[in-house]
Amino acid sequence: MTSRLLSLLLIFGLVGCTFDPTSQSVTDAYRVIHAQEPEGRLDPKYRYIRVEVEGHPAYMALGYVDQEKGGPVDVWYSSDRNLLRLQNGRIAGSAMKDGVDWISVSYVHLPDWSAIHDRAYFERRRDVSPGYRYGINEKMLIRRISAPKDSNLLRVSPSSLSWFEETVVGADSRPSRYAVNEKGRVVYGEQCLSSDFCLSWQDWPYSEMGAH
Repeated sequence: MTSRLLSLLLIFGLVGCTFDPTSQSVTDAYRVIHAQEPEGRLDPKYRYIRVEVEGHPAYMALGYVDQEKGGPVDVWYSSDRNLLRLQNGRIAGSAMKDGVDWISVSYVHLPDWSAIHDRAYFERRRDVSPGYRYGINEKMLIRRISAPKDSNLLRVSPSSLSWFEETVVGADSRPSRYAVNEKGRVVYGEQCLSSDFCLSWQDWPYSEMGAH
């Protein structure tokens, strides 16, 4: 318990999250330890996402929700010291054991999913490690697309969701994709944090009847 808790605290220091050890440490450490259990042993009292990296699935548990200017940020942990921060379904920060970390991500003029009828533009600002590249500004294009046939989405028909694709204008990079349900919630996303580190995440468990 102690070693895992120290690892968790180290992750918080890397991504700059606020953390109250007196109220969160025991609960969060328990969730981190058990988030990698086989699916059948996941504790139904907690919320999870299924994350897949290069064909390898893992489960991350919701630690808490961070209130920020751009909206609530869900903070997810895994037992192998990975952390993922999602804001309205998009990555708002990461601290992954392998691959590139997006330490902080913010968005400017980001449209609501319901407001995207064909395509729209916004700006993304991010800090990246290793390399400590800060203040990377990118113009983003988001557009509606047909349901893809090559996603990692499980247990639900892709055609039952609304799909969106994001690309960096003027850059040759793999696009990000998001699937949104009828309530306007992102239930699936996939994104590359670098040219050789891509991941997907999905509300878990999920069915066509809705998430959780």
